[in-house]
Amino acid sequence: MSVQEAGFFTLGVPPERYELPHPALGLPVILFLRRVLLRAFEKLRDRGFPLATEREDSVTAQLFNVLENDLRQTGEIAGFNSTSYERVVRHAEVTNYNGQKLAKTPDLSFKLRYAGVEPRPVVSSHEALFVECKPVDSGHGAGSAYCDDGLIRFVNGDYAWAMQDAMMLAYVRDGRTIAKHLAPALAVSKRKKSLGIVGELQFCPGPTAVASPDAEAVHVTRHRRDFRWPDGKGLATDIIVYHLWHRCS
Repeated sequence: MSVQEAGFFTLGVPPERYELPHPALGLPVILFLRRVLLRAFEKLRDRGFPLATEREDSVTAQLFNVLENDLRQTGEIAGFNSTSYERVVRHAEVTNYNGQKLAKTPDLSFKLRYAGVEPRPVVSSHEALFVECKPVDSGHGAGSAYCDDGLIRFVNGDYAWAMQDAMMLAYVRDGRTIAKHLAPALAVSKRKKSLGIVGELQFCPGPTAVASPDAEAVHVTRHRRDFRWPDGKGLATDIIVYHLWHRCS
């Protein structure tokens, strides 16, 4: 019998040393990392990477390479460097909220450094901007692949269960758009319930959230989560998910 079957689960830190939810990353951090991602996509295009034809894992792997080996190392974008951010991680293995799933693997993770700050009351391994990447095209629906296989992971406690915000990154082809494809998918009654959607899909505020030549404006959704946190920390709070749709045609 495994420790999970026996009911044993520990985050490795006493309950009194961490608080849930972790502090929100906040809109400035989200939009800054959007700028970093836009630059990474631009570099892939400049280097001739075929965004229009490569598979999801290949796009994510090459995007990670540019983010970590180029942008974070060079500090080309002020504020995104080894002083301010820890190593970008691809497919980091994390447990879900109750330890029943031992090897959940968000596509990308960005973790800020807090140099010179008092120890933070968080579970360090679960504090980051977790990003789930999904293709959206004729073979990968905004409802089935993006929502039911991707977005749901932030709602059911597989990913970012200790966080208040997270990110979906779409590799968009075949003319798919948020207005014509994501909005209707989210409006389906059964899906709206399963995703715990609170309110409506909205434009993200802020001048740096607007559309760029290769990406739609950032959108945001709020989701109610119905699982309970470990160590008697109570019912999980809502999570805000930012939707970045990047044109890969």
